[in-house]
Amino acid sequence: MDSAAAYGRTPAVITCGAAGVPASYRPTSDLSVVNDVGWFAETTGAGVRFSTPTRSPHVVLTLPTAALGDLQPFDVLVSVASAVRAHSVSTTA
Repeated sequence: MDSAAAYGRTPAVITCGAAGVPASYRPTSDLSVVNDVGWFAETTGAGVRFSTPTRSPHVVLTLPTAALGDLQPFDVLVSVASAVRAHSVSTTA
């Protein structure tokens, strides 16, 4: 079951339980590790999408371009890391 929440005037959207991993993700892809959560970053036409391809269930955080002036992606990833760790498990050894 997917769950989603949106925050802000130009909303940042976080989804938990997304099916599959990003099409461009490969097991050799670089992940940005923030507070023990590995995030795969993709630039989209609408902003930046961060996902957790090595956790189950998958979490996806989308930051629209318009929100990037007000939000620092690292700060957002730090703020959600404890919840992601608490409600998902690592799929890597």
